[in-house]
Amino acid sequence: MKKIIPFILVASLTSNIQAQDDLLKTLESNQTIVNEPVIATFKTLKIINAQTNETVHKRVLDFRVAHRFGNIGAESGGGYHNLYGFDNSSDIRIAFEYGVTDRLQVGASRSKYDENLEGLIKYRLLQQTTNDKIPVSITLFGSMSYTPKKDDLGEFDKTDENGNVETINARRIKYASQVIVARKFSNAVSVLVSPTYIHRNYVSDPNDENGIFALGIGARIKVSRSMSIIADYFHTFNDYRKNDANPKFYDPLGIGVEFETGGHVFSLMFTNSPALIETTFLDTHDSWSKGGVKFGFNISRNFNL
Repeated sequence: MKKIIPFILVASLTSNIQAQDDLLKTLESNQTIVNEPVIATFKTLKIINAQTNETVHKRVLDFRVAHRFGNIGAESGGGYHNLYGFDNSSDIRIAFEYGVTDRLQVGASRSKYDENLEGLIKYRLLQQTTNDKIPVSITLFGSMSYTPKKDDLGEFDKTDENGNVETINARRIKYASQVIVARKFSNAVSVLVSPTYIHRNYVSDPNDENGIFALGIGARIKVSRSMSIIADYFHTFNDYRKNDANPKFYDPLGIGVEFETGGHVFSLMFTNSPALIETTFLDTHDSWSKGGVKFGFNISRNFNL
């Protein structure tokens, strides 16, 4: 009997260890098939000029203010006498963006640049998963802007059957569409690419094209619990803009930092793009190498409705 008891104890202990191993294997096996969506690929709706894959959550209103000052470098109109661009503003945008669902967002804004009135829609088509069954997030973005700004370019006109001339304001409208493909590689690194098409109903130079294709790239690198480095760049595929335009166009490049401060995210950046919305930010005539860089900031606040 004395020999049997130790044997029973050893057998019981071995059985418990084996059972624990089987349980751990089961848990590990279950973890590998978890299909959870990856969240917070980016912390805001925009990096600098680039839209991110993120959308406003359902029944949440995002109130957003963005500001671009004037050029810093003296060669591009900046310098000491206008406090390196702080006395000027190339654009100011106030926007309201609302989450209809967790995937669908609509919004409206007004910008100083060309007095643009904008309507936008954004839809999260696919979301990256933790097991890489879906390796990237894909979001669709579209916007339309209308400028009521007075100018000397004239309007599109047509004559009706009675000889009356009717002015058509269609030339004042521009459209932008983007496919945003993003991936969160780790808690510290997120990257996106953004094929972009912009259509302008009217262009002043007959050699220019109504449609513009561009490819954007962007990244966010987290360097501390509350601060990240952000950057984006757009390359324009338009022969007129690259070779014949006068004044010359330059590709938009932006670099900045992003701070998470409780209820809102605050971004500080430098970019050569003067405008803040998708239909106009490619209209960049300033070069980094010539001091055509503008300081700017974005700030947003969410309200649950």
